[in-house]
Amino acid sequence: MENYIRIRLVSAPAALINYAMLGYFLGRGEAGRGLFLQLVLNGLNIGLSNFLGLYLGWGVAGVAWAAVCGEAAAMIAGMAILLGRFRAMPKMSRQPVFNVAEMSRMLHLSSDIMIRCFVMMGAYIVFTRQGAQLGTLVLAANAVLMQLYLVTAYFLDGFGAAAEQLVGRAIGASYRPAFFRAVRLTAGWGLGFAGCASVLLLASGEQLVGIIARAVDVRTEAVSYLPWAAFAVLSGAPAFQMEGIFIGATWSRDIRNTMLLAFAAFVAAVFRLGEMYGNHGLWAALHIFLLVRGTSLLSIMGRRVRTAFRE
Repeated sequence: MENYIRIRLVSAPAALINYAMLGYFLGRGEAGRGLFLQLVLNGLNIGLSNFLGLYLGWGVAGVAWAAVCGEAAAMIAGMAILLGRFRAMPKMSRQPVFNVAEMSRMLHLSSDIMIRCFVMMGAYIVFTRQGAQLGTLVLAANAVLMQLYLVTAYFLDGFGAAAEQLVGRAIGASYRPAFFRAVRLTAGWGLGFAGCASVLLLASGEQLVGIIARAVDVRTEAVSYLPWAAFAVLSGAPAFQMEGIFIGATWSRDIRNTMLLAFAAFVAAVFRLGEMYGNHGLWAALHIFLLVRGTSLLSIMGRRVRTAFRE
């Protein structure tokens, strides 16, 4: 692990630049360019991981260097696009770029979102840790199910990104109908996809678990908790949509506060329900975490809308 981390730190600047460029493209509604950069990054990472890690026998170090190369390639490709674009534009004064008030506002927004991400990561760490307390078999089964959930969560995150773009445009234009249209569209499509994904996981989950886990006992254990993972997609849909809306509107303080609230509810549920019902209680606590994130933001959205579109 130490060797892997030391190598991966080489790509830290490239990773941060890639995040900034991806945010730029998604914020402008150019999701295709963002997808292209992610394909470059992850495609090269996958290919080189197999070549360096397995074919050349570099092992973990080869996988780490593959990630470094993927980050660097995506950064070079993205910077080439941006440099070509900005060279064609009129030169901009540096004064707005280094405006202290605007930089402070940006850093405040970023810090709130960063806290939200750290707290969310903390919740998944607690989930993993408590699962480990129930034994290695439960830990392995939960890891398999979490992979299935995270795959669907990436798609839900796409609807969240769409909400960010559409809501940001509506807020910038101070046009209330566009805001509510964005809310309706992302809610409908997000919940519709979540429902289909839940049905798919319930119907084909056993086969999908078999693809990930080869050990029979792990597969059997994972299948017994499969409905929890399948319905977690539905519980998480409002959370992804609401967070996308609030990020697009730059209501970052609400995101931070509701995430802290959801984490507190999650920890309380983990120790209470986990003690009473074991791994079933642990998955129930995860559902509570997801539902509190979505419902708490929904409950304050009306007040924020009235302030943002005050006539």
